[in-house]
Amino acid sequence: MKVPESLNLIPKYYAPSSWWQHVPIAHWLVENLKPEKIVELGSHYGISFFAFCEAASQFSDNTYTYAIDTWEGDEQAGYYDDDVFNKVTKEQQEYHRLRSTLIRDSFDNALEYFPNDSIDLIHIDGLHTYEAVKHDFLSWLPKVKEGGTLMFHDWNVRRRDFGVWKLWEEIKEDINFKCIETPNGHGLGIATKSSREPEWHKELMAILPALATKGFLLESLADNKDKLKDLLEETKISQKHAQNLEHINREQKVEIGKLKEMFYDQQKRLFNIRALKECWLGKALLATRI
Repeated sequence: MKVPESLNLIPKYYAPSSWWQHVPIAHWLVENLKPEKIVELGSHYGISFFAFCEAASQFSDNTYTYAIDTWEGDEQAGYYDDDVFNKVTKEQQEYHRLRSTLIRDSFDNALEYFPNDSIDLIHIDGLHTYEAVKHDFLSWLPKVKEGGTLMFHDWNVRRRDFGVWKLWEEIKEDINFKCIETPNGHGLGIATKSSREPEWHKELMAILPALATKGFLLESLADNKDKLKDLLEETKISQKHAQNLEHINREQKVEIGKLKEMFYDQQKRLFNIRALKECWLGKALLATRI
């Protein structure tokens, strides 16, 4: 089996994400399928989006990638401010602006920008309720070419109101799709719009263990980077606290010095008063003797 070059690709972009374990799969898909048009529905911090972009810059000159998101969050992922969008925009503009586009809009509104049968690879990762993900799937399916591929994140999550798993079961039973699934990293489902299994499915299945291993390593590195960041932040706080204490100590030393000076002044005045008193007493005693 030929070792893919993408297995050696190390991500340059970093952000917190539950998608790290699937980054090597994204790299492999771009290297081997060389899709002309990739669309991502739901990007958040952009780990999957930049995985596609970085792989395209290395292995696929004709790939153009779109990320569609409101960058406001939802009830499952939580809501957030513009800091997330600004971080993604900065990275995209600095390194990938010529071969990618960020569309800040709803998935439904963005449909008009894409003709039917025009998308080679689509990653669906928006709101994960059954109703929402099925709506996204049915709305965007006509946009995907025959032989194109759809990716679904979080099919292996069954808590709260997550319903990707339910849609994924339906897709696997549909004769119009050929599917591959990996359960790690909350689960990634890969469905090709074809009644016949493409040859690359076998190649991907053969290399999946190596891709999964690399994915675990990337996630571990990302987790450690978070811990290192927290440790550095704690160190900065401790250093600042120590500096504050040192500043307070210096101020206290100055105050103590002032108090000492005041004490010495008082002692000196008291000595002078005593000396003056003794002088007057001596004069008074001398006067009585005369």
